[in-house]
Amino acid sequence: MYTVIQTERGASDMLVELGVFDSCGLDVEFVRYELEGEDALIETCTGADALLCAYAPLSPRVLDALPRLRHVAFMATGYNSVDMDAATERGIVVTNVPDYCTQEVADHAMGFLLALGRNLLRHHGCVLDGQWDYEACGKPDRISHQTLGIIGLGRIGRAVAQRAQAFGLTVAASDPYVDEATMKAFGARKTDLDEVLQCDYVSLHCLLSDETRGIVGQAELRKMKPSAYLINTARGACVDDDALAAALQAGELAGAALDVLWPEPLPAGHPLYALDTVILTPHTAFMSKVSEEEVREKACLEVVRALRGETPHYVVNPEVLDRPELRLTAADPA
Repeated sequence: MYTVIQTERGASDMLVELGVFDSCGLDVEFVRYELEGEDALIETCTGADALLCAYAPLSPRVLDALPRLRHVAFMATGYNSVDMDAATERGIVVTNVPDYCTQEVADHAMGFLLALGRNLLRHHGCVLDGQWDYEACGKPDRISHQTLGIIGLGRIGRAVAQRAQAFGLTVAASDPYVDEATMKAFGARKTDLDEVLQCDYVSLHCLLSDETRGIVGQAELRKMKPSAYLINTARGACVDDDALAAALQAGELAGAALDVLWPEPLPAGHPLYALDTVILTPHTAFMSKVSEEEVREKACLEVVRALRGETPHYVVNPEVLDRPELRLTAADPA
């Protein structure tokens, strides 16, 4: 029997996961917990052949304590809670699901852009305050005359660029890993970060890494126009939220819309909570009934492939597959 442990509870039921494992032709014991911290992971997951994770802190200490572990499947796009070097050194294959919520996040980012550009929340507030006055909260600009700068033109950034073109926006993008021809194919002009920061809207769609942590901080915010808006549906740690709040309070930026913060949630009383130029959602851009079921199914199918000795579809540390001594093989069931 193979043991697969989900380290966070996630959905209210286990029907999707059990359906995949019951039909895979392997003898799989699937259990789900809500495990917080390294000690809980070590105590509970010692016999695991595979883990289904979202945020579990998989440090070298934890990985050393799980001798049977061959596969970590993230039920998410991001996978920054695992020490990737340590996993690779120990022959543990790590996978994510990079394509399950592309449409949802792109829609969320465009919803933010439209709400900011059309002053929707301010006008809504005016109506609730009894002001039936279309000029009470200022006149928005015509969106089709404006520019959108995208930081990170991966799957979601490309989907946002395509949506933006439908609204007549001119799109520029900064991504050192995407060539000019690819950007052009998705309607974006390749440029550098400084020029992206000069756009009317700046939207983040990059993974969190050493390169992108704090990619928009005090210095970058000062390069933006006072009339510009910042949108973040990527990772909270990509933006310095304290510096952003200060820029908004000083009138150096027109507004911001954030689905992600760092930390999450911000401490009570943080100035971002009090600003009427800020739209906040609780890390929900990825969510829909379709995306939730899709990420659960795809992550479980990756586990099945790994237990069968097959190569999963979304390996994020492929060097495990390239080194013969770490090559993915089916674990011997207990």
